[in-house]
Amino acid sequence: MKPKSLILLLAGIYLLGLLACRSESEEPATSYDLTEQQRIAIDSICRSFLAKGNTVGFSLGLAHHGQVLFAQGYGLANIEGQKPATENTIYPIASISKFITGITTLRLVEDGRLSLEDKVVDLLEGFPQQQYMEEITVEHLLRHQSGLVDHEDWFDSLYIHEKRVFTTAEFYEFLDRPLFFRPGSQYSYSNSGYALLSAILEKTTQKSFHELIVAEIGSPLGLRSLGMWPEQWQRPEASLGYELNTGGLDTSFHMMTQGMKGDGGLSASVADLLKIGTALADGTLLPASALERMLSPTPIGPIAIDYGLGVKSGNYHGQPCWGHSGGYKGTGWALLAHYPESGITFAAAMNTNYSPEEMWMLRHLIMPVVLQIDRPSYEARAVDRPERFAGEYAAIDRWGGKEPSTRVATAQEGGLFWDNPDTDTPPAPLFQTGENTFSWQAFPFDEFRFHEVDGKIVACSEYYDGLFGMVRMKQEQADHGR
Repeated sequence: MKPKSLILLLAGIYLLGLLACRSESEEPATSYDLTEQQRIAIDSICRSFLAKGNTVGFSLGLAHHGQVLFAQGYGLANIEGQKPATENTIYPIASISKFITGITTLRLVEDGRLSLEDKVVDLLEGFPQQQYMEEITVEHLLRHQSGLVDHEDWFDSLYIHEKRVFTTAEFYEFLDRPLFFRPGSQYSYSNSGYALLSAILEKTTQKSFHELIVAEIGSPLGLRSLGMWPEQWQRPEASLGYELNTGGLDTSFHMMTQGMKGDGGLSASVADLLKIGTALADGTLLPASALERMLSPTPIGPIAIDYGLGVKSGNYHGQPCWGHSGGYKGTGWALLAHYPESGITFAAAMNTNYSPEEMWMLRHLIMPVVLQIDRPSYEARAVDRPERFAGEYAAIDRWGGKEPSTRVATAQEGGLFWDNPDTDTPPAPLFQTGENTFSWQAFPFDEFRFHEVDGKIVACSEYYDGLFGMVRMKQEQADHGR
């Protein structure tokens, strides 16, 4: 063999070896960029969003396999200093904290410092001893399957009226009541569970939650904004929080995340949220097997829902997606979503709460432009056996003492209608997109996915722009697992 041919052969073998050694989670970094028309359209949507006057400021970012495609702020980070919002403005990210808590927990699990099967009673001294509480595991907390009452309203009351944060003893006293269901048998979104998770992480690592998040995620990724909001809000890049109410814009500052940790107390910029989404997708933060476990559906008896270990997942116009959302009083909304087939990551945050123009709407308008998807146009047509879906669907009252959130599906003239009985809004017609899946005209990328077991509809999962939102059990199934 000629020397040149031998060199080419060896080079080929070496290249094949490199390709074989690639991480299973690593995506090929194919070149991609937004066209000028797409940029103009996205900017126009954002400017129109701001011009409606329902938010003081917000920031938006888009990336492709880590390459930033679009990152910009609109409006003001704060009114008092007339500081403009940018992609580096720091916002409280509310329940996206749960997503980051989930990643951090799994990093500790990967290192052998914690197990998903560990029992809460063995990890936290003084934890209440109500029936079945000894069965609650770390995984139950991550999946919102503990059955614990949600502390959000109680915490709000203490913070607003008494201007203080609860002690651990007070928290355990509040939790010391019968569980909604036996751990692992049902799903009920729980801030309490993630508050306990942050306490478990602190005890396991002997670090404050802020120090832990910086050490496990912030420092490895070179993030400057990620950390506890009370540690960040006085920085020059930080946004202030506002609320829209009947009297107009309330410009008093609301630092409502003091005392929150893993359940909603973190802050970040959209620039750093993009990096977190990308690093999880490409295997930097977790190996592919751990990400797969993080995204695994949560079982509820004979069905499964698309909330994993601190992450929401779903399907956006035929494309899988995952991420999380977050909103709280005086902090506005934040969103992080990743679309693995295209490699696109979306991040956005705003600083005005109770706004009718929330981040959901911004993503709803922008992602079809980014992914070059036409908005579906629905025409009324007959639904296949609509009477199968008819009935009342209820979600567990996670706060205790309130009526459950219910929706009613009715079959009328061959169609199916979805109604909120607590409002005067007429029932909305649903349009069948699959055997047991529906959408509607108001938000055509939302989905209603009905769960069927042995030929019978037992529940309905709601998805908002592709990401799981909640599950409602059909009335006769509402007590399943108690």
